[in-house]
Amino acid sequence: MERSLADILREERQIGHKGDGGWKAVAYNTVAAILSAQFDIEVSVDNIRNRVKTWKRFYGIVSDILSQSGFNWDATKKMINVDEDNVWDEYVKSHEDARTFQFKVIANWDDIVDLCGKDRATGEGAETCVEAAEVMTPESDPNNIVDLESDTQGFESC
Repeated sequence: MERSLADILREERQIGHKGDGGWKAVAYNTVAAILSAQFDIEVSVDNIRNRVKTWKRFYGIVSDILSQSGFNWDATKKMINVDEDNVWDEYVKSHEDARTFQFKVIANWDDIVDLCGKDRATGEGAETCVEAAEVMTPESDPNNIVDLESDTQGFESC
């Protein structure tokens, strides 16, 4: 069912039912209807939303783990591989939500990356308030200043 869900979501994305803010309501409705008919069970929009939310959570946790030294993805076993057990033990001390992923097989990881990977902000290209102010503040030109107190420009009678 997850394979079908991923395929249908890809089709929905291709026809424009996914925006920067996430999946549009029509996508959830379409997926629920197709899966209900395909598997002859009742699949609600909430079921689809919750599964996508779970995929996003998986993506966040696993991609954070894989960004650390000592961890990599085993594409054959479809699970996280760690160079040394003590690396895992140290990581989960400060990332408790990662604990359950030590031996977890994520068979649809490629689908999760494809469908959820671009939804997560990475901080790349972010700037501080000071940096933004520097970019938006023009450099002052002493020859291009108007003295509002002494410049009446013909408004003496106003």
